Amino acid sequence: MFHLPDLPNAGYSTARERQLTDEIMVFMRDVERDRLRLLTIVLEGRAKWRTVASKIWRGLRVEDESLDAIYDYFTLQAARPADQQALLQAQKNPAKWRDEVRRIWPDLEAQRETVRLVQKWAP
Repeated sequence: MFHLPDLPNAGYSTARERQLTDEIMVFMRDVERDRLRLLTIVLEGRAKWRTVASKIWRGLRVEDESLDAIYDYFTLQAARPADQQALLQAQKNPAKWRDEVRRIWPDLEAQRETVRLVQKWAP
């Protein structure tokens, strides 16, 4: 069976790292449950994510590498299972990862529009 890797974390050495790791995990689980929010984060892009996320964890000094790892994980979650496997295989090759994301981008946009329509018409 296919599984995504462990959630990104900020470390466990210090109290600040443990607190940030806990907050990241809770936030990521909340986003995972809200498909529209997940797709919107991914489609708005890494730069917007960094801006928004750095405000979320302002007092905890989250580093850009951690924010990028979270964004990439959200991209994995947003993708369909076959696309997730392709992304995981490209994980160590930034150019191939970028190409895979470009390839699945139209599908992510279509998913977001479908979720919007469903939510609009749901009671």
